[in-house]
Amino acid sequence: MVVGQCLVDIRLFGVNSLKEKRRVMKSLITRLRQKFGLSCAEVGANDNWGRSFLGIAIVSNQGGHAREVLQRAVLWIESNIDGQVLDFQIDIIT
Repeated sequence: MVVGQCLVDIRLFGVNSLKEKRRVMKSLITRLRQKFGLSCAEVGANDNWGRSFLGIAIVSNQGGHAREVLQRAVLWIESNIDGQVLDFQIDIIT
């Protein structure tokens, strides 16, 4: 069994309140879960409406598969948010 985890640092554009940020992040998390079958949660910068840290995890039987799915998820985030992925880190735990 292999666990892949990813921390994504996101800057959100056009978000002017925490309520609006929660709506944007909830939608993003729901779509990531549906499209990739990932576990996701906002794990940082909860009180900062212009920034978010998103934790993503996957369990697989191959490290390469877990890494590939996480990389595709980050690319998908970049092209499906009104914002910018500032940084991300992928770790594979065997």
